[in-house]
Amino acid sequence: MKKNRNLILIVVLILLAAGGIYFLFKDDNRGMNAASSSSSSMEFHNTDMKESKDGKIVWRFKAGHVAVSQDQNLVTMEKVEGFFMKDDKELHLTADRGRIDRKAKTVYIEGNVQGNTKDGEELYAENLTYDGNKEILSTDKAFVVKKDGKVLTADRFEADRILQEITARGHAKLAEEEGKK
Repeated sequence: MKKNRNLILIVVLILLAAGGIYFLFKDDNRGMNAASSSSSSMEFHNTDMKESKDGKIVWRFKAGHVAVSQDQNLVTMEKVEGFFMKDDKELHLTADRGRIDRKAKTVYIEGNVQGNTKDGEELYAENLTYDGNKEILSTDKAFVVKKDGKVLTADRFEADRILQEITARGHAKLAEEEGKK
């Protein structure tokens, strides 16, 4: 009888300890889930976004998948297609992914960036950054711009948002396009 009482007492103590541990740590899992969901509060598919200034569209992007941060200042995109516009001209772009920081007024796209304008200009780059405060489009990686049988390459560039004025930096080279003489 005494052995059974000791056994029952040990089992009860183990159950009480397990219950105490459960109640002590049960809210930690909720806190971890809340922390992980703070990175993005909303997700969308095939979403259009744009920014306007003085009633005119500056840029417009569509993405296959979009995640918006809880404070709605940071937008991450996948399968990106969009335009930078100025007056009646526009630069059409595609990229694998990107992000928009509304607070900093920047747009960043990367991964197989390709662009073209209606007047025949072509752009190939690893990434592009648009600084909305300075209205400057730039890349910090090698790029290629083709137009009118000419090819411009360099390590990086800065330009207006529709590539009308480009400042190439680092190993800049302007050459005839091969096969276009």
